[in-house]
Amino acid sequence: MKSEKNTGLTVVAPKGQEPAGSFLGHLWASIAFTITLGIVACVVYPAIVWAVAHVVFPNQANGSLVKKDGTPTTDDTQAVGSYLLGQPFSAPGYFTPRPSAAGAGYDPTSSGGSNLGPLSDKLINGATNAATTQPTTQPESLAYDGVRLRTIEYAMNNGISFKLYTVSPDGSTRTEVPLSKYQNADGSLNDVALVDAFPHPESDPSDKSPLIAADFSTPIPADAVTASGSGLDPHISPENAKLQIARVAKTRGITPDQVQALIDAHTDQPGLGILGDPGVNVLMLNLALDAKYPVPAPPATQPAATPATMPTTQP
Repeated sequence: MKSEKNTGLTVVAPKGQEPAGSFLGHLWASIAFTITLGIVACVVYPAIVWAVAHVVFPNQANGSLVKKDGTPTTDDTQAVGSYLLGQPFSAPGYFTPRPSAAGAGYDPTSSGGSNLGPLSDKLINGATNAATTQPTTQPESLAYDGVRLRTIEYAMNNGISFKLYTVSPDGSTRTEVPLSKYQNADGSLNDVALVDAFPHPESDPSDKSPLIAADFSTPIPADAVTASGSGLDPHISPENAKLQIARVAKTRGITPDQVQALIDAHTDQPGLGILGDPGVNVLMLNLALDAKYPVPAPPATQPAATPATMPTTQP
């Protein structure tokens, strides 16, 4: 019987057919890689970005906050707002920002668009909440103001003349209606009555004569009555700002040219000269107005005017 001798030769597998290793070996390697990548991407990289930003761009890293004098700050106890966010202003001596998507002026808690299409009845004509008797009696109230109502309010606030008309069902004739018919005793607009009178195609009977506003003395910019994509845009168009000059100048007792100079100084130009349109930063403009031309104090015999609703801390 012959015994086989060990020749000492090693068999090598063809290329591409090497042993793949054990399942547990691959499993532990995958777990280790996942943990390492998680630490790098979720801890190391954010920490480096945070540290570099706070050293190189401290103001921007803390929200681009500004103080009452318009200078940057990283202290939120001294901040009156952010350069990047709009602020609600309502007093006549201040420029007003774009409305938010929720309607009824600027709302810093309403971020985002309305998701209403350009032909939406709600967007154009507004909507109301019906009167209720249960669980409590509540009168009809405004649910959404809409573009028509915003346009009328903007025109009244800025001295832009216009007329109200009722339109015949077939659209052939218009009959002028006095604005006083839709005003309250104190001269303010009856928003609910106006929204109800506007043309609501889905609910209006065919024999109703809807109400429209027309013959405006000057075109009203779209950004004055529509929200931006975020609903928190700090800018208005130069055309929008120009229409507010007369009201602001009269309230502060200065000339329109003085107001225009501040508008020019706080108009941001398009990025790289071509990206976007020029925009006037409302917060920075109003802060500059307060610093250079404060609103005159009312006479001692008269109650103080309602101040602008400007927050004293970061929004």
